[in-house]
Amino acid sequence: MKTYAMRKRLRTPARCQFCYFCNGTLATGIVWDLSETGWRAAGERPVCVGTESTVYITLHDGNQSHNIIVDTAVVRWSDGHVAGWEITRMDEASRARLMDFLEQLKSAVRPSEVMTGSHC
Repeated sequence: MKTYAMRKRLRTPARCQFCYFCNGTLATGIVWDLSETGWRAAGERPVCVGTESTVYITLHDGNQSHNIIVDTAVVRWSDGHVAGWEITRMDEASRARLMDFLEQLKSAVRPSEVMTGSHC
């Protein structure tokens, strides 16, 4: 039987490109939902629980794109190519940019969409 830990923060639906290192190779994927402490994503390479990686996430802000660097993220759960990542180390500039991005997303998404994860 699987056990699950309670999520520290509610995730907001997002669709962002991300890059991560998997066995020394750069891989890409899509972040589906995001919070200030982590995200759920589908990657081109499967990752194992406990995997640590530096991650680059591209945040789209209107007509502009901004890259943030997550110095260290840890895979907390994995189901093949889909995994839940937790941010364990990030510099203040990237954290501030992430927080601004999340605030913009939350103001654009209705509360029921945040709760259910639907975003149509």
